[in-house]
Amino acid sequence: MILFKVKIPAAALLTVALIGSAPLTASAPISASAAVATVTASTATTKASNTIKVQNADVKLLFDGVALQPPAGQYVFMYNNTTYVPLRFMSYALQKSVSWDAKNLKVTVAEPSSSELVVIKEYLMNATTSASFTSKSIALNNVNASYVFSGNNKALPKGQSSYLLNGSIYVPLRFLSESVGNSISWDQKTKTITANSKGYEEKNTNVNSNGNGSGPTASASPTPTSTSEASGSGKLSYETITGETEAKLNALKSQSQSTLMGIALEYVNAKDETAKQSIKVRGVQQLTSFKASFNSIVADAEQKLNNNGYSTGIIQQYRDEFESQLQLGEDIAEGMAN
Repeated sequence: MILFKVKIPAAALLTVALIGSAPLTASAPISASAAVATVTASTATTKASNTIKVQNADVKLLFDGVALQPPAGQYVFMYNNTTYVPLRFMSYALQKSVSWDAKNLKVTVAEPSSSELVVIKEYLMNATTSASFTSKSIALNNVNASYVFSGNNKALPKGQSSYLLNGSIYVPLRFLSESVGNSISWDQKTKTITANSKGYEEKNTNVNSNGNGSGPTASASPTPTSTSEASGSGKLSYETITGETEAKLNALKSQSQSTLMGIALEYVNAKDETAKQSIKVRGVQQLTSFKASFNSIVADAEQKLNNNGYSTGIIQQYRDEFESQLQLGEDIAEGMAN
């Protein structure tokens, strides 16, 4: 990757983060003007707001009877007697889709499509870890994001805010619970957050009513199920393969944009050159990671297309779009550096 080899202004760094990282379905690229608008809005919002410093909390999280842990670099913390949680992780754990409109600073949480659900379940498979807790002081930037849950606009309660760290948005636990309409509880004594998806609650309600069980029990880790497996078909259809692939690419795109925006905003607010260099290194590492994820997704799709006797021409379309997005980001960076 060469995105950070040129010495570029902070605005260009964020532009590259939003354009050059975008993974690829066969859709039109984000325009340079839209990206610059995002830079202006995001930077102004961040500079006008406060940064808070908090300590992460040692919290247990149980979702549908399964213990999950947020990805590395994401935390649960307390601020002004309010518990804050990472929105995307919590939403995925409740099997909700999440999209981030970087230009308008808008988060949308909704019921996932069948292909999005496959991606979410794969994500959850990697979240069933038992990493030891490490106390850490973290600094988060206030972000004036708007929220839409299942088509309804939701505003944060007066006196509460949402925060951004490493591309992850944090919201108050109670706000999330009330907005998604799911059962989310906080046990202060055991420091445990317990949440159940609607499907899980319905399943256990049926079990209880049929006399086959005494209540919710810990289940095995969620297992991803493809659309074809659910239908019982022996052969994957072309539409299933490409649909699931593009859902994964869209999820990766959303994740990469939000993560890199967080890193870029940290860069904007960095006070010294040493901190900026460290942030740049982290940005390069994230870009490399996202590129590896893209390659893994399209390689899996190509194998499935071959195994089921379909043309693999669309794979090249995915790769061409990926490279064009990277090149667009590099061209903008070089132009702003001159």
